[in-house]
Amino acid sequence: MTSAITYKEWSVDGFEALDPAFVADPYPLYARLRAEAPVHFVASIGEWWITKYSYAKLVLADRRLTTQREKVTAVSPRPPTGSCPWAHNMIELDPPEHDRVRSLVGKVLTREAIQRLRSRIEQVAHGLVDRAEGDGRMDIMADYAYPLPTNVLCELMGLPASDREQLRAWMPGIHLQFDQAQPPEVRQQGEAADGAAREYLSRWIAERQARPGADLITALLSAEDHGDRLAFPELLSNLSLLLYAGFETTARMLSAGVYTLLSHPDQLALLRGRPELMQSAVEELLRYASPVQRGVERWALTDLELGGKLIQKGDRLSVVLSAVNRDPEVFTEPDQLDITRKHNPHLVFARGTHACLGSFFATSELEIAFSVLLRRLPRLELATPEPTWGPNTKLRGMTALHVRF
Repeated sequence: MTSAITYKEWSVDGFEALDPAFVADPYPLYARLRAEAPVHFVASIGEWWITKYSYAKLVLADRRLTTQREKVTAVSPRPPTGSCPWAHNMIELDPPEHDRVRSLVGKVLTREAIQRLRSRIEQVAHGLVDRAEGDGRMDIMADYAYPLPTNVLCELMGLPASDREQLRAWMPGIHLQFDQAQPPEVRQQGEAADGAAREYLSRWIAERQARPGADLITALLSAEDHGDRLAFPELLSNLSLLLYAGFETTARMLSAGVYTLLSHPDQLALLRGRPELMQSAVEELLRYASPVQRGVERWALTDLELGGKLIQKGDRLSVVLSAVNRDPEVFTEPDQLDITRKHNPHLVFARGTHACLGSFFATSELEIAFSVLLRRLPRLELATPEPTWGPNTKLRGMTALHVRF
């Protein structure tokens, strides 16, 4: 039995996950967990936290763990697969179902298709800087980090510009429904936003079935493999995944990256002087400041042992990505930002079967967004010393980031 691991005035066994001190800086607690209890049951949210890199890799590969909750009878049942809104999402499917859906989506979301988007992403980024440049200041979140992926994704999906603000308004609540630390009423509001967004996407799928266009929805409707195509629930669930991940995760990573660079003037100066380091810098920012705190969940299909702890059938395990990506057994000086880091096998996009299909899209968009911002605004600096962090323990992010230039 390990001793209580404290963070300031509370312990991890009964800690307030939404405490502003933890949301603003979770890394001290993660470090102590990794050192003293790398496999730790957090009773307040009912899951095992995995904070050690080697254990995280085991979790990602272990077939005794499932991504499909309905396979485990020891947890609260969810609706049957056919009616659950997330049941056909590729990250919540095990092989062989996962492999089939991923293959069909992958026929559309290819590296070549993303490369063709690069010039348009750059145009959108320049347009957003043009809009703010005369003011000499901006809120990175409201004026750049959110509008960039919003505009790019809506254009990619063929969704009208007039709907973008509504889509953007749904996103924060949608993500809060997945954070077990949230009060029930907050998660219910998120579920309602999720339902509204799915109804919206359903209408556009029907529209594209009737009138095909040159867009992602039409391409996914047409994707086939030896006559096999995505059924409507599969198309809706995976379009929702692409939309939700592309909006909120990218926006939060972009703002976190800007804040991190501006808080590390030596690394910022190095990147300005050596723009060829941008790809390496993005990978390091993902490792060091990723908004995805706990992005990989599994359920135990049987009793098993991990790190000297008994995981019982039906237990939920959560890989704390922001902890494993700072494991000193893998990363030299892990709490230091180093945009020249050579060995950087971070797990932000997971690994193996369920590795993120959109990782190339995400990193390409980030590289372009950072490059345009730093090239266009050579005097960029923080206007306030500390940002305000939103109350989400799974997807950490700012509500605002004010800069001047």
